[in-house]
Amino acid sequence: MSDSCHVLRARSGDTETSDLVAPSVGVFSPAVAAGDLLSAGQVVGTIDVLGVRRELIVPEGVAGRVAQCAGGGRSRVPVQYGDSLLVFSAASMGDVAAATSVVSTDSQGALAFVAPMSGRFYSRPSPAEPPFVAAGDTVQQGQTVGLLEVMKTFNRLVYGGETLPEQATVEKTVPSDGDDVVRGDVILALRSLPEK
Repeated sequence: MSDSCHVLRARSGDTETSDLVAPSVGVFSPAVAAGDLLSAGQVVGTIDVLGVRRELIVPEGVAGRVAQCAGGGRSRVPVQYGDSLLVFSAASMGDVAAATSVVSTDSQGALAFVAPMSGRFYSRPSPAEPPFVAAGDTVQQGQTVGLLEVMKTFNRLVYGGETLPEQATVEKTVPSDGDDVVRGDVILALRSLPEK
């Protein structure tokens, strides 16, 4: 990590929200607004300390939706050490998990369903139950393909997206149960169904 950025610290709030707090005294310039999505590694603004500007980065394991931003939307907000810069909610993450992207992996039509945020992956609803999907299964838009645990909240991973086909065949589930994944990691290796 370079000297030009700082990984923020998360502080738990009530049961539904948490804060990202100021690392020092300075002037905070947010790069996000209320309603925006947060994920680990994302730049959420800068802090100017005596003329030195540093990017502020969301820490690992943090994801959610911005509920409130320091200064109520002002572009430059004076802050003290430990002041709340952003209040975010992980409770509304179901729609984040549904926002996925696709990565083409070869010219023969291979596809990849990737993690929309960082967290701990689970392929089944509980250890005693079968996985949501297995190699050889056909998945379709809106189908649950796994769970992602973010800050002790389980979020459904839903197959879908504008760039994914309506249906695809699962070649394999890449992470094992309990593996930590980061945004953009491949969850499912897929193959397009042949044209009829």
